[in-house]
Amino acid sequence: MNILGLCWDIASSAAISINNKIEYAASEERFSRIKSDEQYPLNAIDDAIRFCKISPDQLDKIVIGGREMAFRYYLLNKTSTFSVGDLIELMEKYWRPKLQGKDYPDMLELFENKIDMSNFPFNSKELMTFFPMEIDHHDYSDTYQEKTHEFIRKSISAHIGVTEKIISFIDHHSCHATYGFYSSPIRDDGTLVFTVDSYGDGLSGTISRYNKKEQKIERLKSYSIQDFRLGRIYRLTTLLLRMLPGEHEYKVMGLAAYYNGPQKKQVQKIFEEMQTIDGTDFKFDPEIKNIYDHLETKLKNFRFDHIAAGLQSFTEDLLIKWIENSLKEFGGDVVVLSGGVSMNIKANQKIWQIPNITKFFVSGGGADLSLAIGACYHEMEQRDVNPAPLDNMYLGPSIVYDEMDVKPISDKYSISEFKNVKQILDKILDGKIIASCLGRAEFGPRALGNRSILADPRKQENVEIINKKIKNRDFWMPFAPIILHEFQDQIIINPKKIECPYMTIGFETINGNEKIPAAIHKADHTVRPLILKNEHNPKIWELTNLFYEKTGIPALLNTSFNLHGKPIVNSFSDALSVFEQSDLDVLWLDNHIIEKI
Repeated sequence: MNILGLCWDIASSAAISINNKIEYAASEERFSRIKSDEQYPLNAIDDAIRFCKISPDQLDKIVIGGREMAFRYYLLNKTSTFSVGDLIELMEKYWRPKLQGKDYPDMLELFENKIDMSNFPFNSKELMTFFPMEIDHHDYSDTYQEKTHEFIRKSISAHIGVTEKIISFIDHHSCHATYGFYSSPIRDDGTLVFTVDSYGDGLSGTISRYNKKEQKIERLKSYSIQDFRLGRIYRLTTLLLRMLPGEHEYKVMGLAAYYNGPQKKQVQKIFEEMQTIDGTDFKFDPEIKNIYDHLETKLKNFRFDHIAAGLQSFTEDLLIKWIENSLKEFGGDVVVLSGGVSMNIKANQKIWQIPNITKFFVSGGGADLSLAIGACYHEMEQRDVNPAPLDNMYLGPSIVYDEMDVKPISDKYSISEFKNVKQILDKILDGKIIASCLGRAEFGPRALGNRSILADPRKQENVEIINKKIKNRDFWMPFAPIILHEFQDQIIINPKKIECPYMTIGFETINGNEKIPAAIHKADHTVRPLILKNEHNPKIWELTNLFYEKTGIPALLNTSFNLHGKPIVNSFSDALSVFEQSDLDVLWLDNHIIEKI
């Protein structure tokens, strides 16, 4: 059985499962080189079919994660092209009058200069005859959705030549839940699966439970966006701080730890008055019609770090109360978390510390880009197929290059054959900054060794080197470590032995500022580690282990191989381009080592 799962939304993506296993997954941004690309995932689909060596007529089912599609939005490419200024203009000129019940402009007319119809399927006159252009983009009526679904089916059919009959749509939060659970190694009966995000098919959160006998995830409770607005609050506060919502929430989270004074509690109280919880029920203040305007008024006298700290503390406390109360109501001690808010690693750290939780797992890339995988898992479950957990997240394209690609740059760089990992170790010990482009690309927003920048975590100066000469990141944002699973107790405090193979959970460190100062959060000395097992990535494990044998530190500094604001590299040409535009010292490929002279 071959299933193609798709997400045509923020960070569009494609995934293919064969029988009960996910064989491929990649986001469109890796191919288009447009960060958070929400265009139709044409390149990801093509590469998935090619990589899995199947033809379109061998697909048994195509499933799309999400039922409500705001397609007029997509003509604007809002997520990938709007600046902070554009988004503020959108709030002031569109949302403010609309939420006040006043006349408001058509969004396409307001941002006419943003409309892009140069890409498939919008560049097809035939397909655009089915596009529901006449309906407001926030009309989620059955009529609008029927027209939208027809347009999507016809677009996919025109692209890969399949019958429209095999294409269907799956509820947004069902995809989050199936991805979160089935991608994990957990199969305990009674596992509670929580999903939480800003919005998806009318909901912002769900609670489900795994029934091992039936091998099904059963939804226990769902939350309307009208009642539970945590994701929306975090997103709009990000904009209030003049950062990109849907993209820079992690920056707000990173900033939060730098302030712990009295204003933190004052800010937190403002959020708590907006969003309350009673048992497992949420209530949002019905008097607040416009969250952005409300926050702008209430927070105008607070500094940026006060706001970040108060928001993060509110988020952590709310999630902890919700999960603690849910465990009391529904039972169990095993928890899985998915959805956009699951990307908040600081909140995840607080969740696994809940005393009666024995197991906790957060899979990689739990935001909307993973809906494609979740759709595959959901379809398997509906067909009574027991989905296999992910062995790892190396699900994307393989790096492909040959001698002819390397030869033209041989006069600019020192090029040698890669023979063993010790060659890379020697360069790291010599203070070099290494970029790796190896094997298959990682799925999701985290580099896990195959598309990484690696360095000595003991050297604080590496932070400044990577920030100023390569990544151009905000000064307060930390880097992260790869930590050997076998020796994690030397670096982090993890008494429950929580699995963290995808850099999704925070941990306190043991003398982290002395052992790995370049790979910790400087304000609170916590880390967001890749806890690496040998079977997940033998080559990177061997490198880290050799570093441990030489230094006594079972860790390496790890960050994604990309320039700031750009997608992680996907190919040899991408890797070479970043290498040439930055002050990286070494490019490590499957068969070659390229070093600047």
